[in-house]
Amino acid sequence: MMGPQQVKDSVDNTRFRKERCRSGFTLIEIMVVMAIISMVMLLVIPRLPSSDQENLKISARTLASTLLYMQERAAPVGARYELAIDLGTDSVKILEISASGTIKAPSDPLLLKSVIKEGITVSDVRTFLGKVNDGQLQLAIGSEFITIHLRSPDGKFWTVMSFPSVGKIRAYEGYLEDPP
Repeated sequence: MMGPQQVKDSVDNTRFRKERCRSGFTLIEIMVVMAIISMVMLLVIPRLPSSDQENLKISARTLASTLLYMQERAAPVGARYELAIDLGTDSVKILEISASGTIKAPSDPLLLKSVIKEGITVSDVRTFLGKVNDGQLQLAIGSEFITIHLRSPDGKFWTVMSFPSVGKIRAYEGYLEDPP
C-alpha cells in the first residue's frame, strides 16, 4: 500500500509528464500555420514589383508571340498587318491594312494591347535595307527577315527575329545580329 507522500509524488509525476508533452506544437498546428503562410505568399508575390530584366524578357516574348499571331491571322482575315515602331521608345503599335488599302486600328482586341512593358525600349531594327536606330518605322510582318532589339534601362538586351521563309519568330537573350 502507498503512503500519502507516495500518492502525492505519483500525482505530481503524472502532472509533470502531461505538461511536458504539451509544451510543443502538434503536427496539425504546424501544418495550419504553413498553409496560412503559403496562402499569404500566393497573394503577395505576384504583386511585388518585377525587375527590369524580367520586364525585358516578358516584352521580348510578348512581341514574338504577337508577331506570330499577326502572321497566322493575316491570311484568314484577308488583311495585312504592319508594326509601327517609334525607335528609342516603348511605342509599338499594330496597324491593320485591309484589302482595299485602308489603314486602321486592328479589329482584334488582342492586337490592341500594349506589346512592350513600360521602361523597355526598341533600341534598333534590322531589315533587308539595313539597321535603323532612330525615328519612326513601319514594318510589314511576314514578308521579310526582321531583327528587333529591345533594351532595358540597365542596358540588357533581348533580340526578336522573324523568319518568314519558315513562319517562325524567336526571342533570344542578348544582342544578336545574326540568327544563332
